[in-house]
Amino acid sequence: MFYEKKLLQRGIISVHDNIVVGVSGGPDSMALLHYFIRIKNKYKLTISVAHINHHTRADENEKEKLMIIDYCKTNKIPYYIGDFRKQSGSNFHEAARNFRYNFFIEIANKVSANKIALAHHQDDQVETILFKISRGNHLGGYVGMREVIDLDNNLKIIRPLLNFTKSEIIDYCAKNNVSYAIDSSNFSNKYTRNSIRNKIVPLFKEIQPDFNNKIIQFHEQLNEVNDYLAVNAKILIKEMIISNEKDRIILDLNKLKKTHVTLIRVILLNVVNQLTKAKFNLTYEKFKNLFNIIFNQKPNITFNLGKNMYCIKAYDRLCFRIGLDHIKKYEIVVNEFKNYQLPNGMIIDVKKVKEKAKINNKTLILCYNSTVWPLVIRTRQNGDYIQTKIGKKKVNRIFIDAKIPINLRVSWPLLVDKYGKVIWVIGIQKPDIEPFHNNEQLIKIQVLN
Repeated sequence: MFYEKKLLQRGIISVHDNIVVGVSGGPDSMALLHYFIRIKNKYKLTISVAHINHHTRADENEKEKLMIIDYCKTNKIPYYIGDFRKQSGSNFHEAARNFRYNFFIEIANKVSANKIALAHHQDDQVETILFKISRGNHLGGYVGMREVIDLDNNLKIIRPLLNFTKSEIIDYCAKNNVSYAIDSSNFSNKYTRNSIRNKIVPLFKEIQPDFNNKIIQFHEQLNEVNDYLAVNAKILIKEMIISNEKDRIILDLNKLKKTHVTLIRVILLNVVNQLTKAKFNLTYEKFKNLFNIIFNQKPNITFNLGKNMYCIKAYDRLCFRIGLDHIKKYEIVVNEFKNYQLPNGMIIDVKKVKEKAKINNKTLILCYNSTVWPLVIRTRQNGDYIQTKIGKKKVNRIFIDAKIPINLRVSWPLLVDKYGKVIWVIGIQKPDIEPFHNNEQLIKIQVLN
């Protein structure tokens, strides 16, 4: 029934696979386990079973566990049991799902498996898509479940039954005398998924008897579009990334603005998930906020995406980062010739030189004899200005003209004399004066990074 040739052709199973089968005890997973045992020798498969006892239905959970253990012993299949107990205040379904997947991966690594087989079927797929539509999601989220998912460490999740209906699976169990348990909680409409299964889907099937296939067609077309967007987004991201670090990714905002809005959605989701190394839920509302930031005229905006993830717009750059810098104001006395490590990460080198060297925005030459020593490196204070040929210019205006992001201004270093007069907005602007004289000992102050 399960068309092993098609499973082989689609790469769902291969000869010599080492497979961990997630078995709940229901007809779907028991049918899948029975099928793998049946073809085990033919394709030289190694089979193990992983079962989770959720401890939610007392005797039912225990009976399911014992049934699976007995079945595995009879068929000489190694089995592993995990115990999940709900923690107060947690979302049961989300916590249980995370526990299951982590347990399956743990067992797969333990037995050196290359695949984890789950028994999701076509009816599950329909329910999943309807569930996601009811809650709202991004385009990729509406796609539903995939037959094959690549995990790390050469491990895949496979869903061999995804093209088969529940009724076909029940028929398989009946024809092959496969024992299974019925989860009584499936009949309760307390949970959204059960309401969709027991109430919503039957109503749709009254309108359209071929409803399952229509949803699957919808799923396949969305999947094709999503794959196309993912490929193109991956190419564009490489062109847009200005900086890619462990805790932040910075994009070229001008290039991003020229991209179609549908691709922008995929790019932003890709960037966020790169940082978190896990699925991050960018809701429709959060996307709306991000689009507002991208196309807003304001040059500096910070937006909290939740879970310690931030989007920071700074002129022509869009930064996604984990956490925010909390650098306090600082003041460092420069009274020695050495390197000074600043709280914002800059390194400033101060040394004596005998002659004027070639200078740039990262270098300042001062006359040692005429300089009010010691110097001080500090952050901006109210009223700070620098003297230019046409008068005083406020340091804050210098930051704006230089397009320094607001979040960097608080920690940006200024070089001042001991009376507080600004000599240099380090790396940005110097005063329009000649701060050195011939035949005098000079000081070279340089930004090293």
